[in-house]
Amino acid sequence: MTLLTQPNELTTTQPISCMIYGQPGTGKTTLALSSDKPVLIDLDKGLHRVETRFRCPSLQVDSYKQILELLQSDEIKPFNTIVIDTLGKLIDRMGDYVALNNPKYKQADGTLAMKGWGAVKIQFQNLVKQIFNMNKSVIFVAHEKEDKDGDTRFVRPDVAGSSGKDIIKELDLMGYVEMRGNKRTVSFTPSEKFYAKNSLGLEPVIEIPDTANGNTFFVEKIVNAVDEKRKADAETLELYNSLKEMIDSKISAITDIQSLNDTYADLKDMQVIWDSKIYWKHQLADASKKIEATFNKETGLFE
Repeated sequence: MTLLTQPNELTTTQPISCMIYGQPGTGKTTLALSSDKPVLIDLDKGLHRVETRFRCPSLQVDSYKQILELLQSDEIKPFNTIVIDTLGKLIDRMGDYVALNNPKYKQADGTLAMKGWGAVKIQFQNLVKQIFNMNKSVIFVAHEKEDKDGDTRFVRPDVAGSSGKDIIKELDLMGYVEMRGNKRTVSFTPSEKFYAKNSLGLEPVIEIPDTANGNTFFVEKIVNAVDEKRKADAETLELYNSLKEMIDSKISAITDIQSLNDTYADLKDMQVIWDSKIYWKHQLADASKKIEATFNKETGLFE
C-alpha cells in the first residue's frame, strides 16, 4: 500500500477560490449564488436585495466567531460553495476578532497595528485552508475601490489595510464585473483599468447572460470550464510522463556513435510536450559525454 498519489490519479473536481468584485448594481451577489449548492455568509446583510428565487440559506453575521462556529457545525455539510459577502466586511470582522483576543493588535485610535494586520492575514489563510479541507469552494464578493496612478484611473477590490494583495495570492480567480454597453461581463485577465487573476486559464472576458432561464452562470461557465481544464491538464501530464519515460529508455540504450545518432534522429521527430525537447537535449548531451562524442553542426551528426 502506497501513501503517495500519482499526478494522473488526482481527481479533476477540486475546490475553487474566487473573488468577484465590481460596480454597484451589477448583480455580484446573484452571480456568486449561481455556484454549486451555495450557502451565503452575509456580512453585508444584503440577501434581501437578491431576487427571491435565487436566495439560499444564509448566516446573518454580527461577529467573525459566528463564521467559525458555522464552519465547525453540521449545518455546513450539505453545501458545496461558501459565498462570503462582502470581503471588506469579513476583513473588518476578522480585525475585531484578532484584537479581541489580543488587545495589543489595536492602536490607541482604534485601528489595527501592523501586527494586527499580520494576524488578520494568517486568519484569512487559515479560513481558506479550512474551507478547502472541507472540500468546498469559496467565493468572496467585494465592492470596487477607485485608485489613481498619475492621471490613470484603475479599480481594485475594496479591502482595508494591506490585506488586499496578500488575499489575492490565496485565490485561484479574481473577476471584475462591469457593464459593457448593455451587457454584463466578468473579466478574469488583469488590465490597466482593473485588477484580476486568471490562474485557471479561463476566457479573459465572459458575458453574463440574464437570469430569465435561471441562475446557473458560475456552474456552467466557471466550474465546468475549470474542471475541463484540470482534466485536460491531467491527461497532458500523463502523456508528458510517458514521453519522458520513453526518452529515458532510448537514452539508456546508447552505447556508441551509431546508437547515439540513431537516438538523436528519433528524438528530433518525437512530439513535444512542455519542456520535453529541453529534457531530451540535456539527457542526450550527458550520454554523448560518456562516449566522448561531439556534435558536428555541418553534418548534423555526432562524431
